[in-house]
Amino acid sequence: MNVNQRKRQLNKGLTIALALLLVATLCITIIAFSVGRKNKPSEHTTSSSKRAEQTTTQTEPEQTTGTSGGDNPVVMPTVDFLCPVTAGTVAYGYSADIPVFSPTMEDYRIHCGIDIQADAGSPVYAAAAGTIEDIVFDPMMGQSVIITHTGGYKSVYRNLSTAVPEGLEKGKAVDAGDQIGSVGDTALIEISVSPHLHFEIFKDDARVDPLSLIPAGSLKTEGFED
Repeated sequence: MNVNQRKRQLNKGLTIALALLLVATLCITIIAFSVGRKNKPSEHTTSSSKRAEQTTTQTEPEQTTGTSGGDNPVVMPTVDFLCPVTAGTVAYGYSADIPVFSPTMEDYRIHCGIDIQADAGSPVYAAAAGTIEDIVFDPMMGQSVIITHTGGYKSVYRNLSTAVPEGLEKGKAVDAGDQIGSVGDTALIEISVSPHLHFEIFKDDARVDPLSLIPAGSLKTEGFED
């Protein structure tokens, strides 16, 4: 075999090898493409999944603090307040924005409650059903009882007699009209006013005028200072 024949055989072998390599590369590419299409989710499936996820997110009910029957949110009942002192007279009204004259301190200051004047020892009643939050002697406002009610309401009774009704204690549940103390004169900051109950009401920790919540006509307004 001469040199030219060897070259021809070598070129033929290289050509065959290159052809086989190209065929193998093409086969590998086709196989990889086929596998990729099988693993890739179809556009229709992806869109359907996204729509299902969005629908689930939009239709999921918002959580509430309480439910009735698993569907409807619980509506807190409206609190009906009673007058905490019978046969009382409003001596000083609510004035949380405009200062009023204080005969004890002899200056002008806001008054965040109402003063219900009555004879010393007159019973003081819970203005609504609730739970005794605290019984405390305040250095300036005297003997005090605090009651929490439903709906974010709280009532505060100050200037009470130091005598606490038997069985009354922190955490005790009371009904509207239960006696929680007696009218006294223990509030140093209001000592110049005749014996009275200093009465406050809060809604969601904000003070409100008690006269706007207790029944109209349940208190006399003689001597009322606005």
